Amino acid sequence: MYTKFQFMGPCKEEEEQTTDHLIFQCQKLSNQRNETAKQIKNTGGNWPTTKETLVNNYLKIFVQFVKSIDFSDSQ
Repeated sequence: MYTKFQFMGPCKEEEEQTTDHLIFQCQKLSNQRNETAKQIKNTGGNWPTTKETLVNNYLKIFVQFVKSIDFSDSQ
């Protein structure tokens, strides 16, 4: 069972705050995303990649990306 929830991501844009938006599109996360892409490429991976590949092959790097997001002002 999945629960649908809504939140305002760090960019507070009118665009829907989906996981795809946060990982691949959010302009406020461009520095974090660039660092994530760099780390993945340095290990021989490709960017962009799929969410499945992020979790299965680059979990430590992905967790660093997620922890870098400031959700404290997101409501």
